[in-house]
Amino acid sequence: MTKKMEKKYIPLANYFEVALQQEITLSFNELENIMGQALPNAAYLNRSWWKKTKPPLSHYLSWTNAGYYVNDVKLGTSVTFSRTQMKTTSNIKNEDNQSAYIIRALEASDARSFIHLQEEIFQQTDFMYSMQNELDLTVQQLRKDLVYWKQLKNRTILLCILNGIFAGYAVIHGYKHSKVKHVAAVHLAVKEEYQQQGIGSALMKAVESWSKQRHISRLELTVMEHNDRALNLFKKLGFQQEGIRLNAIKLNDAFINEYSLSKIL
Repeated sequence: MTKKMEKKYIPLANYFEVALQQEITLSFNELENIMGQALPNAAYLNRSWWKKTKPPLSHYLSWTNAGYYVNDVKLGTSVTFSRTQMKTTSNIKNEDNQSAYIIRALEASDARSFIHLQEEIFQQTDFMYSMQNELDLTVQQLRKDLVYWKQLKNRTILLCILNGIFAGYAVIHGYKHSKVKHVAAVHLAVKEEYQQQGIGSALMKAVESWSKQRHISRLELTVMEHNDRALNLFKKLGFQQEGIRLNAIKLNDAFINEYSLSKIL
């Protein structure tokens, strides 16, 4: 990655680096979702901001380094990027239908969209602890939590952003006390329409990488006994079942057991 690129455009550069489409149209909102920050006013007001390819500003490197150029700009609405030449891939079959995603840490500017993502997932599944409209979390509280987590250095939320859309997340919750600072609990969730696309595995690999960098060596999680898809995923990723919490969950007036799993990194 070029050192001249502004830090806030690195997630955008990472997106274009893995993108396979010959042409990509992203809304301004999707671009800001990928970046985790707002675009500057100039991006909303001037087509020339998108078309420039020379210093002193270097935002354009986030797509030109990956072989893309700006083909069309609808100010305040969307930007279309085209590839200068077809990307050569030996193991990708239907390249035109490929979607690109990045995984990055949640930023304060993501708070409102993240809460909305959680509510959407709660509507789709019974495998989460909270039900629809039970999420007792405000934008202000989440932003306050993020500041505190950065001080602790062992808690975060990793977002998976698929073509500018929030597709899933993983919460890493490290413990404060010195004897268990090497341990973190993990909660994984992927929107129903984006499941079985490798996003859950990618998020968990990112969880492991992030944890190792912070000297976390034990990951813990729980799974409801009838959540076969999650159980298969975690066991495939090397998690071991340690125990059963009997009648841990009450769902539709029935008690459900919950499995405890862990992985040593």
